[in-house]
Amino acid sequence: MRATFILLFLFIRAFTYAQTKPLATNLSYPDLIPVLVNDSLYGYCDSLLDLKLPAIYESAGLFEEDFNFQTFHVNKPEIVKYGSAEYAWVQRHGERYRIDKNGEPVYKYDVADFKTGETLIQLFKNSTSHTINKVDDTTLFQQIKNNQTGQIAFPDDQSMADFKEKNKMFIDEGIRLIYYPKFTEIPCTYFSNEQTLLQGIKNKETGEILIKAKYASIEEYYNNPLRVHQYPLFIAYRGDLNKYIYVGLNGTEYLLYSAEIE
Repeated sequence: MRATFILLFLFIRAFTYAQTKPLATNLSYPDLIPVLVNDSLYGYCDSLLDLKLPAIYESAGLFEEDFNFQTFHVNKPEIVKYGSAEYAWVQRHGERYRIDKNGEPVYKYDVADFKTGETLIQLFKNSTSHTINKVDDTTLFQQIKNNQTGQIAFPDDQSMADFKEKNKMFIDEGIRLIYYPKFTEIPCTYFSNEQTLLQGIKNKETGEILIKAKYASIEEYYNNPLRVHQYPLFIAYRGDLNKYIYVGLNGTEYLLYSAEIE
């Protein structure tokens, strides 16, 4: 009976995949992707749906920077490091944590640890000549390199001294400095079915439907100018599950059931 169930499930998944038109992109999938297990809790898997971290979370995000931890936006300098891409936000037993890539909680959210200012300065807006060299763990500032000159454009001692002097009020309230890199867009966008109002993904150049309209909402992780990292993923709301799931542009839904987990 178990073997029959597995074969039936795999057939259904294969059929679902066949309803999509995979699009070749130069975007890479992250190493760890939140996956909904047994329509209940989230764990993490790789792009091939191999489970890497157990499903114990009510919600789970990608491992990526959270610039709310930047040095000008926190009240405790010792927590800045937990904003790096080595950590992800999860929720367990109603509490929010940053976890490392082994699933270990390293920081429990406390609203008092953060300043309340909402000011965000977008550095080098629309620049095509700058790239992120690295992110400094002690400040969470991005080290930005000018590819034309080979020099570090931000941060440097003089510019930071000037910035601190001129923006003391914003720094005291809480301010974030972020560079969103220029990226090459892929020809994908979401669309809504006029009858059902459900959303899917299409090729915006040809109009070809890549993923059928079956989701109540979609948040794109590609072609997103307010994201530092671009991935061939989107977050979709499945009304039948009453859950958000991650979906790849190849049609893979990041869902697992006990019968698939070794």
